[in-house]
Amino acid sequence: MIGFERQRKMFAAQFEPRGDGFVYRKHTVGEPIEVSAAERDRYIAAFEKFTRQGFWAIVASASVLLAVLVAYSFTTGTEVPDAVFYAAFAAMFAVYVVGYQRAWNLPSRELRDR
Repeated sequence: MIGFERQRKMFAAQFEPRGDGFVYRKHTVGEPIEVSAAERDRYIAAFEKFTRQGFWAIVASASVLLAVLVAYSFTTGTEVPDAVFYAAFAAMFAVYVVGYQRAWNLPSRELRDR
């Protein structure tokens, strides 16, 4: 659904099997950091959870935002300026992108001292 599996595979590709555990490399080219199988599974689960919840949050936010803009238009009898519409959706998307980057970089933040 919506490329979730592809995103999960791309994220999981940062973890290479080594012995009983894994080696994490940020973007598959960073410095190798050893992690356990449990750590790897936790990071992948956290990323997958964010992508699914983030998607549905965007859908819900877009629906609410659209309803608010339509309600404003009906109650005031005016049209919502296009700039307001685009700015609101751009801000919503920007929040998602920041959250996505934080989820993607969670292992590198937590493992930087190893």
